[in-house]
Amino acid sequence: MVKRRYIRGAGFGRLQTMRRQGGTQGPSVERNLRGLPKTFGSVAASVLGRDDILHHLGSLVDSVTTGVISLDGDGRIRVFNATVEKLFCLPRVMVIGRHMNEIGKIMGFDDHALRALWERLSDAIWAAGAALDLEYDLLTRHGQRKIMSYSVYPLGRMAWSVGNGVVIMLEDITRKKEMEEQISDARKRLLAVFDGITDGIQVVDVEYRLTAVNKSMTTLLAKDIKIGVHCFEACSFGVKICLDCPAEVTFRTGQPASITRKLPHVTSDGEEERVVEINTFPLLDRGNRVVQVVEYIKDVTEKARLAERLEQSRRLAELGEMAARVAHEVRNPLNAITGAAHFLAAEYPNDETLQKFTELIKRQTNRVNQVASDLLYVSKPLRTRFVQVRVDNILNQSIDSLREQLRDQHIIVVQDISGDVPAIRADELQIEQAFQNILRNAVEAMAEGGTLKITTRLVASGKFVEIRIQDTGHGIPEQDRTRIFQSFFTTKTKGTGLGLTIVQRVLKSHGGEIIMEHPETGGTRVLMRLPLNYDGTVPKPRANVSDDYGSDSALHAAPVRQSQSGFLNQNEP
Repeated sequence: MVKRRYIRGAGFGRLQTMRRQGGTQGPSVERNLRGLPKTFGSVAASVLGRDDILHHLGSLVDSVTTGVISLDGDGRIRVFNATVEKLFCLPRVMVIGRHMNEIGKIMGFDDHALRALWERLSDAIWAAGAALDLEYDLLTRHGQRKIMSYSVYPLGRMAWSVGNGVVIMLEDITRKKEMEEQISDARKRLLAVFDGITDGIQVVDVEYRLTAVNKSMTTLLAKDIKIGVHCFEACSFGVKICLDCPAEVTFRTGQPASITRKLPHVTSDGEEERVVEINTFPLLDRGNRVVQVVEYIKDVTEKARLAERLEQSRRLAELGEMAARVAHEVRNPLNAITGAAHFLAAEYPNDETLQKFTELIKRQTNRVNQVASDLLYVSKPLRTRFVQVRVDNILNQSIDSLREQLRDQHIIVVQDISGDVPAIRADELQIEQAFQNILRNAVEAMAEGGTLKITTRLVASGKFVEIRIQDTGHGIPEQDRTRIFQSFFTTKTKGTGLGLTIVQRVLKSHGGEIIMEHPETGGTRVLMRLPLNYDGTVPKPRANVSDDYGSDSALHAAPVRQSQSGFLNQNEP
């Protein structure tokens, strides 16, 4: 009598034919088949080969860490590998051949979380092909948290049919999730550092398109930057790669590169140029090929301006020293020339030609002497002698020195001198020099006549005296307003460019400030503020351009402001 039975092993039914004779196991199948005819021997050999394959596949399924459950078309379990056995604590001999839903009812799961997972798997069978990469948070009775991922795939050619059975794949992705969370946290930290860096950073690919940009870069460019645009377009450098592009050097050589360039920068006040230092660094792939370049862009505008000012100061110091020597040497022969001109004019009073030329000599020598005096004044340290002086007296003395020129040019002087202004501590000669320079500029701006208005009053709760000098001349051209205090800058044919430099220096040494305003009605308004009792620590007054000085106080533009703590390097027109 021949019996067939399934020996459960490795999750597959393993067919083996056995013969019982006299209650004892007969010879093996292989030995008995040897005596059969060749046709039956071939069939037996194929059966033995199929057994080996099934055994191999069963071992393979048991060796994988992914849980595998296979159901036939009736929903009965046919494969239940070792990973699933360990997860659900169910021996496969108890589940093979049973219906999936039946197992959930008859098996008493001690762990409610495992029961819930089994029920989810049962429900997902009917969504085979769609139930992919589903996740379940499994909290075991020991308090251990596992994240399980499961998918249900149909067997057979029809993608959405379960008639041929299904296979359920389970995988413990706890470690994967932990690593993803760690990577996400690390990414967030790196992004915070990336955006927190105060200098601009952008990453470009081999086509010079931006792949990453930090927030400081958008602030530096004062505009939103879209990922994928060319770096030279984002930075407004043009429509093609720059000739001296450091990123191109890094792509070509694989080495860092650096360059300093001027970057257009648009602000609420208009467009201005920023000086930036661009450093590039390569990003390599596993083959040490440069695939991307990091551009580190640092705004060095203030550094460049400071270096420029230091260089300018050095040149001015050298020029001042040379000018002082030249001025000193020039003044000696000037005295001789002036003396000779006076002598000739006195000796030959009736000679009109001689009188004409001696007057010319005197005017020109006075001009050269004034230039020499200005050079000497700005080239040596100020020695200030503070005494009690009255501002109105100094103003009157300064106006008296210009009476003849005021009369010749038909300029009307309107004075509004406040009687409440007390004496101040100042150096009288230096303050007079500053007033004369401002008044002379105003007179020269009104060559065809006009009105010169001079006003004084107390400001800042009586701690400062304000001197306001306004003319009705042609005003300062807008393109020159940022340069009016720059040393040696002048638009006059006979100017030295040192007048306002001297005024600025004097007021600074007295703890005061100068403000230039440009009224809509034309001309220029100069505000000078001096403390009543300067001791070197008096706080500076805040300029108030809205003070009530009549309808002409409306400004065409915001005034250029200079104070003791922050004078601009600018000069007279």
